[in-house]
Amino acid sequence: NFELLRRETEYEMFKRIQASLPKKAEIIRIHVSGDFFNQKYFNAWVSIAKLNPNILFYAYTKSLKYWIEYHTSLPTNLKLTASWDHSNAHIIQQHKLKFAKVVFTEEEAKTLNLEIDHDDTHAYIGDKSFALLLHGTQPKGTMAAKAKNKLVTSGVKHSYGKRRTQRV
Repeated sequence: NFELLRRETEYEMFKRIQASLPKKAEIIRIHVSGDFFNQKYFNAWVSIAKLNPNILFYAYTKSLKYWIEYHTSLPTNLKLTASWDHSNAHIIQQHKLKFAKVVFTEEEAKTLNLEIDHDDTHAYIGDKSFALLLHGTQPKGTMAAKAKNKLVTSGVKHSYGKRRTQRV
């Protein structure tokens, strides 16, 4: 999809995305991996949300400059969550953006006063920032890999459960 979309105009992207939406979708996570790759692509998704007010769209993003262009005028059915890291923390704070921060432990989330989201509901319901427990593959031998292993062996629910959302 990326290879097709990146060559298209904003209107062509809009048409392609609209045609690919599941017919009975109620909640759609925009990306499973990947991000908004340019302003035209972001704008196409804003237009999709406006055209489909009965569908709740949500996305995690590090492409904050595109979001900031629309920050005060996004459709209410498009929920964005900034993916917190040290390189974008100042932008998130400056613009008071909702964010998700990956943490290694439940205690770390408590220290940061962030609830842990286990199933993406925090991403599309409410406007409060939240934590995600470390998930996914981590580079061997790193602190993250050790923390992930500890989560797995301790039985802590560290990844997402059964999804209620459609992915596009």
